[in-house]
Amino acid sequence: MSGPLVIVDDREPSNAVDRLQAYGLQAISGRLEAGDYTFYPHGLTAIIERKTISNLLQSLSDKQMVAQAHRMVDIGDISFLLREGAFRRSPGGAVEYYSPKDPRQVDSWVLSGWSWDSFQGMMLDLQLMGIRITDCPVLGEYPSEVARLVINLSKDEHRWIRERQRPDVTVIDPQYKNALWSLSAFTGIGPGTAEALLSSLGSIKAISDADVKELQKADGVGPKLAQSLYDEMREEWRA
Repeated sequence: MSGPLVIVDDREPSNAVDRLQAYGLQAISGRLEAGDYTFYPHGLTAIIERKTISNLLQSLSDKQMVAQAHRMVDIGDISFLLREGAFRRSPGGAVEYYSPKDPRQVDSWVLSGWSWDSFQGMMLDLQLMGIRITDCPVLGEYPSEVARLVINLSKDEHRWIRERQRPDVTVIDPQYKNALWSLSAFTGIGPGTAEALLSSLGSIKAISDADVKELQKADGVGPKLAQSLYDEMREEWRA
């Protein structure tokens, strides 16, 4: 077997190694300091932490996820959170997730105690720490997403990642973080684009007052995204 090497934490399901080997990976079992899977694209250390949505919500509540994220960015060059299972926003604004075996289920969907906005805010915090988030909507199918990450990042066309700098873990000013959260709620605006908008225009008010051409001055904001943001902000904040 000549595929990329991936080390599987020995606390993962017993068939995880065999399932990854079926994708052509050199999967072996071992005890990891951080994450559930470690691989080495182009000489870098990449870490994947896998969590079902119910486990993720619990680990956010007891602060375990934050501690794990710190270990991941300390040890690895690239870190991923793999969210396993389907989830959605309930009509009441809470997070609900698919869990057909949960006794609290309603049509296989469980209503959590987390508000959608709080959950999205925590996900943004993790991204600001340097954690990349990827999803596997189908429970139990996580090996396919792990294999996709390992295989794709190991390809020659991704050699450029060797030149990247590791993300700095910094203390984010609460006002600035709130501005990022607010902007990230708009369609097509992720943390990187939100930061670019704030860097270019300076404040939420300036962004709200900007026209479509001014919005396009921010890196990564093209005509279509600028128009969409302009229209949404006008509807939400200028009404």
